[in-house]
Amino acid sequence: MPITRRTISFLTTLALGGLAAGPGLASKSDIGSSETDETISEMEARSIAWSAGLVHVEEILRYGDRWEIAGRSADDDEMMLDIDIRNGRILD
Repeated sequence: MPITRRTISFLTTLALGGLAAGPGLASKSDIGSSETDETISEMEARSIAWSAGLVHVEEILRYGDRWEIAGRSADDDEMMLDIDIRNGRILD
């Protein structure tokens, strides 16, 4: 199959389009981001609290490097949890 001017134009457009889109497709690790920039979301913190025994979250607040969650257990006891915002670990 002969390479026509149209084929060369198409391949050039495709290659240049890929170069233009490349940086937008880079992952965080590719652009110098560190794991310390990643934090768990409020919804992830709620899920951790539910797995720790809360059945009703009354309040959730972010304080610096932790989520503070207040709620109730299945026995209607008050519970307070502090969750590390970087890794989701329940703090003492």
